[in-house]
Amino acid sequence: MKKFFVTLLVCLMTSAALWAQDGKWGVGLNLGYGTGASQAFLGGRVLYDIDDRFDVVGSFNRYFKDHGLKTWDINADFHWNVYHHDYFEVYPLVGFSFLHQKWGDWDDSFFGVNIGAGIMFDITENWKIGVEMKGQIMSDSQFVPLVTAMYRF
Repeated sequence: MKKFFVTLLVCLMTSAALWAQDGKWGVGLNLGYGTGASQAFLGGRVLYDIDDRFDVVGSFNRYFKDHGLKTWDINADFHWNVYHHDYFEVYPLVGFSFLHQKWGDWDDSFFGVNIGAGIMFDITENWKIGVEMKGQIMSDSQFVPLVTAMYRF
């Protein structure tokens, strides 16, 4: 699974770099915690600016193993930058998620809806850091706070 995660992250970064337009694309890392899975995670994300008000974000998060429980999720979110300042932007988000868990012979998958909000700060012209809080609403719902660091092309 580690090889799969690293391969996926490299592919996401490479594809974003190949299609990069001035300020339109970004790639980054997530560090967060899923309350339903009771596990911290590390993940990658790709962002595309539709314009200054709207972003589309895809992410893959791999949760740290906990007593043999293996968890990962994939998210596709839509950000509406309701407040855009020179140094930061505030956004609500909606999206979809797919969460997969495996423990021994047992495995299960959940589809869900993401609802939340976040704030992204401009550190330099290309680097941003942010904080995001969202709920993954599914049959096994969870609250997901995370921090992200992102490089914008």
